[in-house]
Amino acid sequence: MYLAFLPLWWYSLKVLATFAGVAANWIYGVFDPRVSINPEGRVVRVFVTVSSLGEAQTISSGLRLDTVSYGLPMLAALVIVTRAESIAAKIRTLLVGLGVMVVLTVPAVMAWAKLTSLEVDEKIAPGSGDTSTLLSKAFHGYAFSQPVVAVAVWLALIMFGFFKGRPRQKSPAVAIPRNAACPCGSGRKYKRCCGRVSS
Repeated sequence: MYLAFLPLWWYSLKVLATFAGVAANWIYGVFDPRVSINPEGRVVRVFVTVSSLGEAQTISSGLRLDTVSYGLPMLAALVIVTRAESIAAKIRTLLVGLGVMVVLTVPAVMAWAKLTSLEVDEKIAPGSGDTSTLLSKAFHGYAFSQPVVAVAVWLALIMFGFFKGRPRQKSPAVAIPRNAACPCGSGRKYKRCCGRVSS
């Protein structure tokens, strides 16, 4: 089942890179205007503009989006093989799960932009300390643990009850007075007709 989703995931990486790159650029640009994030195919490029000694330089690095999103086909396979009460519940669960995984790529791209920015700052001022090490370990830990992230999202979907169908609403029972005309149309009182059977 997992192998069936791999081609679909691979061909959707350009769309995913565009979404993650544009969203990360919009959010990250508020905090650090010298950083620009642009999608280029399946790669998201981070450009850091640095002005040293009166001239501006642009340093770039690229993030292959497959390294931070390869948990998507695994999550899709897990959702498909999990029993659900209805097909609608399964489709809803699949869309919610994939949406969560797609949204998680935006902070990953922003972490890569911050990591690139910190590495550039450490090259310019060598004595400023090694602040990028922790972020680098956290980023690579997230990238290597994509199967764990997919399983965690899948378990969360199970715990929140997404695989269950929507509860059916029962029509409220209307109490019929005993001396009212019977709704069956017999012309007798309810207590002497259908009411006699139910009591």
